[in-house]
Amino acid sequence: MKFEWVSSPPAESVLRAIEGLFAAGMIDDDGRLTAVGEKVSECPVEVGIARMLFSSKEFKCGEEILSIAAMTAVQDVFVIPDGAPGALAELERRKFVAEEGDHLTLLNAYNAFVKYGRSSGWCKGHALSFRAMSRAVSIRLQLKKYMQRFGLPLESCQGDAKRLRQCLVSGYWRNGARWVADGTYRSVRGNTVLHVHPNSVLFTRKPKTVSIS
Repeated sequence: MKFEWVSSPPAESVLRAIEGLFAAGMIDDDGRLTAVGEKVSECPVEVGIARMLFSSKEFKCGEEILSIAAMTAVQDVFVIPDGAPGALAELERRKFVAEEGDHLTLLNAYNAFVKYGRSSGWCKGHALSFRAMSRAVSIRLQLKKYMQRFGLPLESCQGDAKRLRQCLVSGYWRNGARWVADGTYRSVRGNTVLHVHPNSVLFTRKPKTVSIS
């Protein structure tokens, strides 16, 4: 496969990208887009998230994955200032924390925002960015149109965290890591040392395996 580049990327980077697309079922042995790959290429999100959206049909969790995909597309969802106000804000953030990890924590925050009126005042009182949350609602509406276009059902997993996590892994499978005895996480692919971000709900815990997005 040859392309014309303004500035050619390292050959190794291109090879890794192609390997990732092939492993995810986006391209075939000849480097051509598969049926799923053609659909994914039309989604305005990165491949891993698009893969999750399509996998949601298998795991019957389209409603939840749609919300998670939208939330991962925005930044600085939680507003944690310095000093004493930050300590109070952290207490509010913990109300949304899911022991299964950050993605389900984001889902809890989104569901609460929608349930309680989508107001800036409510966000301020619960350590959430009204701008980020409003943006997530907008992105979700856009992604919902793509799911409907491709006939992906908007089913709910009804709180089944196991199915939801399985769907998440289908998109972030390349980012899997396992905890080792020296106290670090090593990537499943390449055995690279990885670190859990201090803002992650898993930072103070030591699950045996994690998927880093």
